[in-house]
Amino acid sequence: MVVAIIYFILKILVIVVPLL
Repeated sequence: MVVAIIYFILKILVIVVPLL
């Protein structure tokens, strides 16, 4: 599902962005 993909991307961003 598209929603699942978007949710997965958001989870990655939440983890990666603070590291930057």
